[in-house]
Amino acid sequence: MRKDMTAGTEWKQIALFSFPIMAGNILQQLYNTVDGIVVGNFVNESALAAVGTCGVLSFLFLSLSMGLGNGAGIMIAQFFGAKRMHELKSSMSTSLILLVSIGAVLSVFGIFAGRWLLSGLMNVKDPVILDYAAVYFEIYAVGFILQFAYNAVAAILRAVGDSKATLLFLFVSAFLNLGLDLLFVITFNWGVAGAAVATVISQVGSTVVSIIYMFRRYPQFRFSKGEFVFDPDKGKLCLRLGIPTTIQQCIVSFGNVFIQRLVNSFGSVTMAAYTVGSRIENYLFVPTMGFFTGMSTFTAQNIGAGKIDRIKRGLVGTGVLSASVCIILSVSLYIFSEPVSRLFGVSDDALAQAVEFCRFYSKIFILFAAYMPVNALLQGSGDVIYASSTTMTTLIVRVAMAYVMALLLDVGYSSCWKSTPIGWSAAVVMAFARYASGRWKTKSIVKRPATDIELQM
Repeated sequence: MRKDMTAGTEWKQIALFSFPIMAGNILQQLYNTVDGIVVGNFVNESALAAVGTCGVLSFLFLSLSMGLGNGAGIMIAQFFGAKRMHELKSSMSTSLILLVSIGAVLSVFGIFAGRWLLSGLMNVKDPVILDYAAVYFEIYAVGFILQFAYNAVAAILRAVGDSKATLLFLFVSAFLNLGLDLLFVITFNWGVAGAAVATVISQVGSTVVSIIYMFRRYPQFRFSKGEFVFDPDKGKLCLRLGIPTTIQQCIVSFGNVFIQRLVNSFGSVTMAAYTVGSRIENYLFVPTMGFFTGMSTFTAQNIGAGKIDRIKRGLVGTGVLSASVCIILSVSLYIFSEPVSRLFGVSDDALAQAVEFCRFYSKIFILFAAYMPVNALLQGSGDVIYASSTTMTTLIVRVAMAYVMALLLDVGYSSCWKSTPIGWSAAVVMAFARYASGRWKTKSIVKRPATDIELQM
């Protein structure tokens, strides 16, 4: 159901909104985790390395849908907070048309350019790993249009406060992916192709269910004849809000691409270890990213309603929640890093490097948990350019230091992750400085007129 976050206890509103998103993000992580575990145990270590490399490249394309979906979500949430129902509906149709069209183009590009991207951009030299990766990615690219459609619908629902729905969609998708992975890879012996086909089919499931849910659950969102149109002004607004975040996401992805290139330069052992470490690390991100989405939506609704004090109180509560959960998970990761890494079928040097990766991240993750709630506030307020610049600076510093450590300081394979806290420290300084300046308060794209008719809740 829709959730108006402009009233009630701030931290409770954010927590109740964020928890379903976290659960959904855990299910979403099962995509890559299940693929990695099944491929690592039932194909071989080279296939695991290939799937890990594809994951980094796939995220580059997914970043576009996440960024544009975020722009659509900010726009819709602010119209919702300002109680402008007519503009909210035209924003929905524009966002759906825009994202699905871009997704279709990228699906075609990914299918035909996959091998070139892997060999050139990703620097995959091992012919066996390259063949595995090309097969996986070219099939996976079919699902890009589905990712864009799903992210458009999910952004619409989250913008109006419905965070529980995405949990249902991802539950369907994750468990469909699990069952099909086991069927295609183990029973049918399709190898990495089977894992990719399972992922695409599961994406079909989540996209179809999400669209059906949105129109059945919200009759007011159904489009009458002539209503499902592309509004150029709303399209420009969506892009204005979404492009900075999209650039941010793409730079994050490109940063990961260059880190992955560095990883690949150390050979198949480090490639497999980094794949395992990254899969496990992604679960650490889940609570913080859930609170990020909650704080961003909370801020967007409240700044649309002109309630600055609620935003400030919400930030304090979110920061405490984020840090508390982060500490618990970091300690757990340090203790259980070895048995969890073994689930992926790695051993010997690859296992040792994976454990080293996980334990290092368990010590530094509090930095990420500290700056993300503040960045969420900046993003939700409409201060997207600065929020994006914070993330871009983080990645630039991290990547640059990784290569300096590897090429000049002879740190070795661990340079792929030891540069991370330097980048995160820069982000902490930038985000808190912007919040303290108060400039984010002036970035709202809509205000709530006193004469507006309230939505029927």
